[in-house]
Amino acid sequence: MKSRQFYVEIQRDKVLKTLSNIYPQLARFNPPEIVLSNRLTKCAGYNIQEQNLIHLGNKFFQNNSLEMFAVILPHEIIHQVDYNLFGYSDKRCGHGSNWRMLMLQYGLPANPYHEMEL
Repeated sequence: MKSRQFYVEIQRDKVLKTLSNIYPQLARFNPPEIVLSNRLTKCAGYNIQEQNLIHLGNKFFQNNSLEMFAVILPHEIIHQVDYNLFGYSDKRCGHGSNWRMLMLQYGLPANPYHEMEL
């Protein structure tokens, strides 16, 4: 049986392919490394842009697998894409105008927060 990490990386590559069709210059960047963390219990994920690294709350997958794959993972990848294309966000929290535009172009609402529970 394949691991959750395997499926997360497959989905990461799909998200990046979709975004690369809109922004071909993304092809020159490495995909972000994904870390599944058991320590995240309030935040479903976060991106460390300078390190090209995304942490996802492993425990959130148990009851919210669909939202984690369809919303949270793309949300965090789009933070990295925002940084790769435009540099630091115009908002300290990373949910600036470029991030919002990228979320909408990807087809998701630009909601900065989730309402999932463990």
